[in-house]
Amino acid sequence: MKEEKTAVLLLRENPVNPGDPYRMKELRGLANAAGYLVLDEIIQRRERDHRFQIGRGKIEEALSCHPKKLIFYNPLSPTQVFNIRSEFPVQVLDRFNLILEIFASRASTREAKLQVELARLSYDAPQVREELSFRKRSEQPGFRGAGAYEQSMYHDIRGRMAKIRAELKEVEAMGEERRKRRRDLGFDLIALAGYTNAGKSTLLNALTGSEVDALDQPFTTLSPTTRALEVNGRRALLTDTVGFIDDLPHFLIKAFHSTLSEISRADLVLLVADLSDPLELLRRKLVASHKALWDCQVTAPMITVLNKMDQMDELDAQMKIDQIEDLASNPVMVSAHSSQGLSKLKQCIYQRLPPLKKYQIRLPYTSQSFGELSRLYRTSELLDVSYEDELILSLRGRAKDVARLSKRAKDGPAE
Repeated sequence: MKEEKTAVLLLRENPVNPGDPYRMKELRGLANAAGYLVLDEIIQRRERDHRFQIGRGKIEEALSCHPKKLIFYNPLSPTQVFNIRSEFPVQVLDRFNLILEIFASRASTREAKLQVELARLSYDAPQVREELSFRKRSEQPGFRGAGAYEQSMYHDIRGRMAKIRAELKEVEAMGEERRKRRRDLGFDLIALAGYTNAGKSTLLNALTGSEVDALDQPFTTLSPTTRALEVNGRRALLTDTVGFIDDLPHFLIKAFHSTLSEISRADLVLLVADLSDPLELLRRKLVASHKALWDCQVTAPMITVLNKMDQMDELDAQMKIDQIEDLASNPVMVSAHSSQGLSKLKQCIYQRLPPLKKYQIRLPYTSQSFGELSRLYRTSELLDVSYEDELILSLRGRAKDVARLSKRAKDGPAE
């Protein structure tokens, strides 16, 4: 029988600026997603304890519940982890390592597993020296000659990171080639982004009629999921990606670069937010999402999809939108669950996709020209084809779709 995973959650708040009242709720959601049974939640308002992060008395209070692990919202230094493990019979985890634990349990593809490992090593590498040198200074048994061992471990980690980066670079190159091929076939690329558990997977299902798993828990989607979507005759591919979370370390963004490139290379980004969240929490999540998008170097047009409108009074929803207008460009209210607002969203998507221009192209009668004509039927909107001394094509499409014909085209864009 599998042993039950139990935990007590601990949060230290700054006495001057207590911070967000929803942080403990988010930590509980992460712990539940990782499979922990939460026995208690402890919050202490005080300055940072340099030895344990939180006061000794609160740790002793947490241990009275006999948990398998203590999970801290606050980041723990290697020294604090060492101190707690040395003085108390319990395992400890901070919020970032809890997130990595969730990622590791959900990583099903080779790419996702490599990205999780790279994130773990990126976190461990700068801390290995500190932890081992601390043990050496403390003269713990079994660490004689730890300096050489420390250097060996550090170099092993750096070597493994280099190998993973090289492999992920190949994966990213294949992704870039895949995106190019999809565009050559006439597809627009649209990416779903947003805070974890905002309803991105549910929206993907609602827009495309698919049945992707959409669970009410954080980080349901770890690897990109792509489905076809047609909007007013334009063919698109909609991709769901890993959700964002507050205080996401920059090296985690870098580790998941090959996955997040689906957002940074998209033609249009749908930023999904939970409109039913309290205003303060909604703003915090939008700020965190915009920071992550900035780290991903996203430059594509953006639509802010305010999900779960069915849980809001219409007047209250509009008042809330007025108070987040600085963070919500091109806002559209929808309910992915009840399909409310999806028609308006599709119209907005159509308007924000890269515009199509009218072209008139003349081609000679060759087998290559007829091959290009066949391709243009798939990738563009052919308005007219005249078979005279040469092929005369009138079409509406993207410049890049007709660029390969530019040397043979005798007329340019016809606006």
